[in-house]
Amino acid sequence: MVLLRETIEQDIPEIYRYIHLSYVTKYCDDPEKQWKTHEKWYKFLINSDSYVMYTITNSENGQFYGCVKFELEGECAIINVYLIEEIRHKGYSEKIIELSIGELQIKHPEISIVLAYILEENTPSLSAFKHLKFQYDGVEEYKGLDHMLFIKTLK
Repeated sequence: MVLLRETIEQDIPEIYRYIHLSYVTKYCDDPEKQWKTHEKWYKFLINSDSYVMYTITNSENGQFYGCVKFELEGECAIINVYLIEEIRHKGYSEKIIELSIGELQIKHPEISIVLAYILEENTPSLSAFKHLKFQYDGVEEYKGLDHMLFIKTLK
């Protein structure tokens, strides 16, 4: 089973190692500089009032499974889910999304809409968000790329 908890600064090395390191190794010339940038960015996210982050671990052995980030914009929250390769396609994502939205509602009851921007080729995410009753709302540019937008009203 999974455990969801607020992300703390001590989680940053695991987020880097399990989520970002393969990208950095493949595309960046200066891994040390990328680590410092990553560390600074995640410290900002963790301490910002504009973001909420949760770390996902195995509830039995504490193994890092990933993280969920919400970007808060008024009554809306944009969700981003990052899972390690080993637990993808095993049915965890829907439970993790549900748990994280539930925690978000407790911490930020003003949030009434959750937005998910999903790349068209990310069929596992498309399936998970559709199964959780997110409604397709067309294609929008998000972070420089066209994404399929899915919306869930919470209230």
